[in-house]
Amino acid sequence: MVLKEQQQLRKIQKGDIISFERLFHRFHPGLSSYAESLVGKREIAEEVVQDVFYNIWKNRETLRINRSWQSYLYRSVYNNSMMYFRKMRREYPMDERTSLDHDVDPSDPSQLMQLNEVSELIAKTLEELPERTREIFRLNRHEGLKYREIADRLSISVKTVEANMGKALKALRNSLEKYEQE
Repeated sequence: MVLKEQQQLRKIQKGDIISFERLFHRFHPGLSSYAESLVGKREIAEEVVQDVFYNIWKNRETLRINRSWQSYLYRSVYNNSMMYFRKMRREYPMDERTSLDHDVDPSDPSQLMQLNEVSELIAKTLEELPERTREIFRLNRHEGLKYREIADRLSISVKTVEANMGKALKALRNSLEKYEQE
């Protein structure tokens, strides 16, 4: 961290709002663009960046940075973006995430009907999978567990988890391809 950045950090640690605002204005535009490239939506990207700056200010007295502001801030935005995705996986089952991500107009009956058809198709396809494959898929996609965590929980190998996830995803792909051809 260069001397100027160290001085700015010390000022922020002491509660200097002007130094904090300078930091914000210097990096906000680039961080917002970067966050949007990660999460895909401007509103969510703004929340991610705001959270980073909020946490800096909230934890300013104990804040320790061993690298440049730029490096620290971009890494923080990346980490917050990944936390957003993990949170979405846990809070919204796959069917709900699908409707959120595609901005379905609730006043358009044809969109709602199509969404319901796809949701039913996904549910039916998952129901036809072997019980173990279905459980592995649920743990990964609905609970957000990593392959290693699933393997540990079910006392199976990571390779078995990978193979079952491959089967589940292939079955879903095949069902959706057939649906699109109809």
